[in-house]
Amino acid sequence: MESGSRLVLLDFLLVIISLSTHLVDLLVNCYTVYKQFYMRNYTVMALTALLAFIPGFITSILSCFWLTKGSSQSVKPKLPTIFHVFRILSIVFLNSPISGYINVLYYLLKRYRALLKGELEALQRSWEVMAACMTEVTLLRLFFAFLNTSPQFILQLYLVQVETKANSSEGWIEIALAVNSLISVSIAVTTYDRTFLQNQPDKEAIRFRATAILFLIHFFSLSSRLLAIGLFTSLSIEYAALLLGIHWTVMVAWLMLPVLKSSFHIEKILSIMALGLAFIFVFIKSDGSRTRRKYAFYYTISLVGNTSMMVMWLKHGSYPSLSDIPNVMGSWIYYLGLSCHYVFFLTGIALLALYHAGRLPEHEGAVSMDIRLNERL
Repeated sequence: MESGSRLVLLDFLLVIISLSTHLVDLLVNCYTVYKQFYMRNYTVMALTALLAFIPGFITSILSCFWLTKGSSQSVKPKLPTIFHVFRILSIVFLNSPISGYINVLYYLLKRYRALLKGELEALQRSWEVMAACMTEVTLLRLFFAFLNTSPQFILQLYLVQVETKANSSEGWIEIALAVNSLISVSIAVTTYDRTFLQNQPDKEAIRFRATAILFLIHFFSLSSRLLAIGLFTSLSIEYAALLLGIHWTVMVAWLMLPVLKSSFHIEKILSIMALGLAFIFVFIKSDGSRTRRKYAFYYTISLVGNTSMMVMWLKHGSYPSLSDIPNVMGSWIYYLGLSCHYVFFLTGIALLALYHAGRLPEHEGAVSMDIRLNERL
């Protein structure tokens, strides 16, 4: 009972944090659009608005598709009418994750009540419903994060380099917004990974320490990746787009190999193409198979790509608008950016090894699937 209550509390905290970061991302978008409009930088303003519209439109289309298809209706009890009204409004206003998180909170409350009353059947049903809703909303949030928040981070880093002056308060605001975007994306990936693992019946319940390590893994991995992309983008947006396009093509081809060997489903192909966008920035689990070789392949490709971008930035980067920083190779900021990239990358790899060492004890295979399921409840 006590273990179940702690897991419910952890789920509740993660949902609240995820919802809060999503709302903050929306406010940051509004602030950036207003600021660029005030500064008459209409190109950046239009780009920011487009980055907010596209993921909102795509997630709303996905939400409509799941709503009509009834992907989780087979296990859902009837929701109060107000929840359906709110979902429709969130779809209309291109903010589908908000209604998804509210649905999860509703079923988390029902799960907690069933846990207190000791109603095992209701507890099992509420857990299944919550898991189905959480799977939907974390996937929507993941798409939103990599279609909106990650490009926003790169744009903010670009603005820090090109448009702000050294020791300017506006520069610190842009840095704070970039860090917020990085944390938001890390939380989105962490909740997705945790939800995916929670739905695997042979896996342990993901507790607070494992969740914290997962967050740090994604935080440092994304920091190194987005730092390399952001700095290289300051040199050439066109070449950055070309490199990311090549990376996306390689990732999609890699992800499609198992599908082509089994059977061809257009829906699966489209989901893989969308998932390839996330793989531009970070590795996420998309199936229950072993991932050691996949980790090795992915992080090798990422390290090669990151190093190429960092070397180009180190060789050709300049800061013409930062008068306090000399435009010479001896400038400390070049070496700071390069060292931070590798420190972040190696820290993420070390935490990844630590996480899997702690999650894969020698006796794990002896624990039955029923115990794993009961542990979650």
